[in-house]
Amino acid sequence: MHGHVGSLNVAVKVREMSLGGLSMETSVPFQVGARHSFSLTLGDGASVLLTGDVVYSRESKAADGSILYVTGVKFVDDETETGPSADDILDRLS
Repeated sequence: MHGHVGSLNVAVKVREMSLGGLSMETSVPFQVGARHSFSLTLGDGASVLLTGDVVYSRESKAADGSILYVTGVKFVDDETETGPSADDILDRLS
């Protein structure tokens, strides 16, 4: 699954996703504690918008030796958001 951090217009590659959050790879580090909106594109082409807080951001290396950052995000409830919940998204992935 791929997506963008809406507030930064940064492309992300989702490594793992659960009901509570996600782990992603990016080309830039994120500040721990920052809140961002994430636009994720699902396998069926639908896009969803989720909001989350950064809980960690660590430097790592890609298979080709380039630098990437692995970042963990904890989803937060945003009652102004409409659309599918994280639970609905996970159901659509299985």
